[in-house]
Amino acid sequence: MKFLFLRLIVIFSIVYPVHSRACSAFLLAGKNHNVVGFNENWKTMPGMIVINKRDVLKRNISWQNLTTDQLQPHKQWTSKFGSVTFNLLGYDFPCYGVNEKGLFLVELYLEETIKVYNPKQPNMLWAQWIQYQLDNYKSVNEVVAHLNDGPNIDWWPNAAGSHFFLTDAKGNSATIALLNGKYTVLTNKEMPMPLLCNNQYHKDLAAAKKFDFLGGNEKFDFDQNKNWEDRYNRAYYMLKNYKYDVRPIDYAWSILNAIHPGEWQTVIDMKKMNLYFRSDLKKEVKTIDIGKLDFSKNASIKYLDIHTDETGTVNDKFQILTAAKNNTYVEKGFPIGYDNKEFGNSASFEKLKKNIVSFFENILP
Repeated sequence: MKFLFLRLIVIFSIVYPVHSRACSAFLLAGKNHNVVGFNENWKTMPGMIVINKRDVLKRNISWQNLTTDQLQPHKQWTSKFGSVTFNLLGYDFPCYGVNEKGLFLVELYLEETIKVYNPKQPNMLWAQWIQYQLDNYKSVNEVVAHLNDGPNIDWWPNAAGSHFFLTDAKGNSATIALLNGKYTVLTNKEMPMPLLCNNQYHKDLAAAKKFDFLGGNEKFDFDQNKNWEDRYNRAYYMLKNYKYDVRPIDYAWSILNAIHPGEWQTVIDMKKMNLYFRSDLKKEVKTIDIGKLDFSKNASIKYLDIHTDETGTVNDKFQILTAAKNNTYVEKGFPIGYDNKEFGNSASFEKLKKNIVSFFENILP
């Protein structure tokens, strides 16, 4: 019995994290619509939505920078574009977001990730790498073109990494995976459907091709295929069967809810630049009109809690983000993001909190 119990522990330690970190992202694109949908499937998480402004001087931050006294920056840039981001780890460390030009970027857990290392480039924590792209580029093509001359992505210590799904205002999409030490990019031409979950794209697509909706011999029963592993198939089926007389925003929500609703859920209308979101704790959908946000140099950096009680359009509900307020999200978010309970009580975490204050002392009041 003891041996069996230990085997079960090993099995669940292998299987559970993959499921608990699973997410789904897609693009519903057509002549008159361009809608992004994203489910953050993991656990109830603290987090904030941040309005990031233009013309902010920044520097790269690696895991080593965060947890040691090595604070000298190796790369600096000034943000060209404002953005709205969803941040678990505090300011400048988003899980996903969209900038004012319509570039959307999100990370999704991928077990097979192998770091791409360019000795000529500095390391940058994966979350800041997302912000770096939103700060600097306005299209999918620009991000892809600058991958190899950009910073190296720094993952959590001793943990797998992620692949990325990105779209832009023109309806372009791509996936970026880090495999065998190289960036593996699939763009519109290589993706029959702009959809990504937590397997390599070609693996999920190959598995889906056995079903009749992709020309296979096996009938796909939407009502029966409800397992966690069926998320890609269910989403593909719904995207393929979209009827143009149905409202695309409503349909995007239907897809998200049909493939295991996330703890964070986001839909973005790229035509109107309206962002809709809700959380597992506050299920009513809220709206952010991105076109009416102030991203100017003299504006304040503002935030809104992901679990806000506010309803409707929440543009005027954002508050000024201070270093002290940011630190409350850092304290709650990093131990969860790292998925390491011991880290929250470690000397490294105390160093991290102090370093983050130093990094942003000239940005956050």
